[in-house]
Amino acid sequence: MKKMIIKVCAVLCLFTASRAFAAPKTHTVVDHAGNTVEVPNKIDRIVIASLYPLPSVYCLYADSAKKLVGIPSSSMAAAKASFLVKAYPEIANAKTGFEKGGVINAEELMALKPDVIFYNAGAKASKAIFDKTGIPAVGFSTSIAKFNTIETYAAWIDLLAKVLGETDRSKKLIEYGRKIEQDVKARVASIPEGKKPSAMIIYSYDNGKITTYGKKMFPEYWITTAGGINAAKSEGGVVELNMEQIYAWNPDIVILTNFNTKLPEDFDDGIVDGNDWSSVSAVQKKQVYKFPLGMYRWCPPSSDSPLSLVFLAKTIQPKLFEDYDLDKIIVDYYKNFYGITLTSGDLRTIYHPSRSAAGL
Repeated sequence: MKKMIIKVCAVLCLFTASRAFAAPKTHTVVDHAGNTVEVPNKIDRIVIASLYPLPSVYCLYADSAKKLVGIPSSSMAAAKASFLVKAYPEIANAKTGFEKGGVINAEELMALKPDVIFYNAGAKASKAIFDKTGIPAVGFSTSIAKFNTIETYAAWIDLLAKVLGETDRSKKLIEYGRKIEQDVKARVASIPEGKKPSAMIIYSYDNGKITTYGKKMFPEYWITTAGGINAAKSEGGVVELNMEQIYAWNPDIVILTNFNTKLPEDFDDGIVDGNDWSSVSAVQKKQVYKFPLGMYRWCPPSSDSPLSLVFLAKTIQPKLFEDYDLDKIIVDYYKNFYGITLTSGDLRTIYHPSRSAAGL
């Protein structure tokens, strides 16, 4: 009888010990909104909401899109007009109907059965909906280090690593972006303020509405880091423009984002949608450019952010960055981080995005 009791006790002790030392099924992370979020260790289904560039950064981090079951429709429009769907064809299978006009449909979201949701940390209304579903939601900030785009790119990769697992790849990506920024800043530091051209990044130019960005936004970081002066530096946030204001600022350089359908050639005769641009310095000097479109639109943070900084440096300070071979830098980046060998035709496609990429 004593032997029986000893055996039973031994089995119970082993069972208790195995439960005590069993690997945890979840871990916690602190997101960019300061929330402590408990997430599963095993994540197979991911929804990205309200943060359009993040799918490209996720694909870069994971080198895959297989786990993405839902992304915003604007992200899908950019993916289909870019190399993202070519590099990671599975992204085309992701659903977009759960989010319309920035509004989350909780029922459609839950039907996707995500293990975790990644979202814009500033989207508080969406966060309230996620909380009600009980699905872990991790917020990613768009205002890291005063809108430093390279540091935002780095912070997104770092947070993905905390949720999904740190890798040597994620460290290399962050190091690469910071190395580019360090070199650009070191060169630009020697330029006197009076020698810097004024530049304006046009966000929207459709249906008669023209908008640009003032201070404390990503374009301010891009322009000043690349050696220019933001023509809209006296303003804050997104600024709606009329031609009188554009004449007053008279930017030396105009750069069009891929959130609008306009192309540089639309400015060739000086008249755009009935507006007379002929006296604007950028038009007279033929210095109207379009952001390239690689894996995503290059104005906000994206998986191509280091390349965007190189493009802007060469655009705003071409002589200072004459030794930068943009073709080679892009080709090497795509080979090393995406495993893609770009052709000369592929480069032309990146440099000359279609109007449809605006997703309007």
